[in-house]
Amino acid sequence: MPVFMPTLRKTIGLTLASALAVLPGVASAQQSCLTKAEARSLFGYALPQVISGTSKRCAQVLPSDSFLRTHGAELVSRYASQKARYWPEAKAAFLKLGQSKDAQVGQFARNLPDESLRPLVDITVEGLVSQELPLKSCDKVDLALDLLSPLPPENTAGLIALLIEATSKADEVAPGKAKLGGFTLCKD
Repeated sequence: MPVFMPTLRKTIGLTLASALAVLPGVASAQQSCLTKAEARSLFGYALPQVISGTSKRCAQVLPSDSFLRTHGAELVSRYASQKARYWPEAKAAFLKLGQSKDAQVGQFARNLPDESLRPLVDITVEGLVSQELPLKSCDKVDLALDLLSPLPPENTAGLIALLIEATSKADEVAPGKAKLGGFTLCKD
């Protein structure tokens, strides 16, 4: 396994936890599982904020010629152009995971109009990543994003979902499911 894969996996887990923190129920998310399509949509939607948060966090430690510092904004813009396409299924995934712990708060989130919920998700994901990503991981994440950058957003999101499925702790979860970063991926 390439040297950056464990760091990328940890970053993805942090990202997912960050993304899901905007809604209730992260701790009990294992009660619901996401399909591969839902996970791909969630990642496809959240990747621009993850990359932006990573760029902000890592700017202080990456050299001026690093990928994130020279091309990060371009990658965010390219991936953000696809967000609307992912939103319906990503929203369903966020709500599915959030509903399981607190039905009242979950219902509140469900009743928010998209114009309110989307910015809340975006700000939370970017903010948490920019605060919590370990600085010692920046060089590895920078390399991973550089390697993934030629891919279209849907391929990157699909690859991340595949990596999670392939590296998750399936033995610790019910048969037919894989778990990582506070959520469970349903095995099709």
